[in-house]
Amino acid sequence: MRHWLTVVLLTATFTATAGFAREKSEEERVEFAGPVKDVTYHVVLLMESDDHNRDPYDGPAGKGLAAAGYGRLVVAGSATAMVTIGQRSSVTGSSRYGQLSVSTSMLNTTEKSEVGIKIQLQMKNQFPVTIDTTARAPLGRWFLVGAADSRIGLPTQAADGKRAVAVMRVDDGVRLLD
Repeated sequence: MRHWLTVVLLTATFTATAGFAREKSEEERVEFAGPVKDVTYHVVLLMESDDHNRDPYDGPAGKGLAAAGYGRLVVAGSATAMVTIGQRSSVTGSSRYGQLSVSTSMLNTTEKSEVGIKIQLQMKNQFPVTIDTTARAPLGRWFLVGAADSRIGLPTQAADGKRAVAVMRVDDGVRLLD
């Protein structure tokens, strides 16, 4: 009789555990809506500058950059584009500081809310800056792409243009404007 009772209890425990595991995996599948299809990215190229005639960068990544040890930053260029995951995207623009070119390609990862990014950023002027890197990045958060010592831009004094810093944010979906 004891043997029969032990078998019944073990069977009931196994059945309850298997049912709980099955329910949990169904809940997890509901949360995951599938792979990311399209994204919109925004890249901002900043440079350290002591020129107080130029407005300092006061964007959302400013506090993080200050905490990371970067000095007073000003915008040297920016690029925004949408791209379908798995495809290549390029944006090029010119200003008085030079020509900024950004090329990216992105892939889904095994992690939710994350993409793999290959980015090539190049600022062409008399003091060129090039960043070429690949990483996994979270969606909806600003992150550091790279930084380089440079005399980027039009320095007004010896201390101007110490480092160029690129930050980026990738958002899920195409940015709608209506």
